[in-house]
Amino acid sequence: MATKRPYKRPSKNAPSSKDSNSLWKPLLLGIGAFLVLRLGMEYYKEGGRLEFLKHKVEEATHSNTLTTFRPNDYEVLGLDISHHQRKVDWKQVKKEKIVFTFIKATEGISHQDKYFSRHWRESKKHGVLRGAYHFFLPSRNATDQAKNFLDRVHLEAGDLPPVIDVEVTNHQSDEEIIAGVQEWLDAVEDEYDIKPIIYTNYAFYEKHLVGHFDGYPLWLAHYTPENGHKINDHKWSFWQHTDTGRLKGIKGNADLNVFNGTLEDLYNMCYEPNN
Repeated sequence: MATKRPYKRPSKNAPSSKDSNSLWKPLLLGIGAFLVLRLGMEYYKEGGRLEFLKHKVEEATHSNTLTTFRPNDYEVLGLDISHHQRKVDWKQVKKEKIVFTFIKATEGISHQDKYFSRHWRESKKHGVLRGAYHFFLPSRNATDQAKNFLDRVHLEAGDLPPVIDVEVTNHQSDEEIIAGVQEWLDAVEDEYDIKPIIYTNYAFYEKHLVGHFDGYPLWLAHYTPENGHKINDHKWSFWQHTDTGRLKGIKGNADLNVFNGTLEDLYNMCYEPNN
């Protein structure tokens, strides 16, 4: 007959499986809450990685007549860049016959592109005409947005005019968008005494802006083969003809542009201080 082992009471300090589960639950809930908080911060933060969810960029369109109207018809070539192009070999870019570049400086009332200073400095160092642009959010105060841009960008002689990038509505009416854009334009023009350039895509321009800013240089994005639009029906200064261009000196896709004029015309557009 087997010897009966004496009953041993479990130690009070030894955690049961039930106790272990109860410890994991608040930990997992805490991690989940933290992740939700971080996602929320990125969504609401100007320039955050999820801010694009707050507004839809209306798709650029281009002409189906490019057999007679194409980038090759223009001699002055350029590109535009932002934080998406962290490293640019400007020596190589210059060899690609790029004459000018527009660089993202700011967005909304507080966001400033973290690679702007490097691109701004290096482009001039390598003899590429430079300009700065602001991504405009119609739902934010236009005067504060102009201040954000002016605090960041300090034009020097020979720089291209400032640019306002208008391509989202933020659920604002056309009247609100137009009033805000004009407020930004006035503030920046008062500072530099030069008319800023308006960047937008063809679809957005036709739907929201046409007829309201004819006195300003226009920079149109126009490249998706839809609807047979013809940008040669409009007076424009710059044409962004692709967002999937390839250049030596830039990794990945690049936005490529042409200027509607001669190199001398482009130099004549540049900023010259009064004193």
